[in-house]
Amino acid sequence: MKNLFLTSAVIGVLSVAAVADANAWTRSASSTGPRGGTSSLSASGSCANGTCSRSATRTGPAGNSATRQGSISR
Repeated sequence: MKNLFLTSAVIGVLSVAAVADANAWTRSASSTGPRGGTSSLSASGSCANGTCSRSATRTGPAGNSATRQGSISR
């Protein structure tokens, strides 16, 4: 679980950097915990006409998923 949070943090930092350099981006990562369970993260985003949006889905080792979405406009 610690790996999932670390991976998520790294992906988040990379994602913010990617938004500054491109109009659309995608990122994905997975990690395996000490008991062999795999967690994954899939994220994407885009910017157009002064609005940037993103969506991220995390899936834990038990198969449960959580999705978060957001956008910001200037």
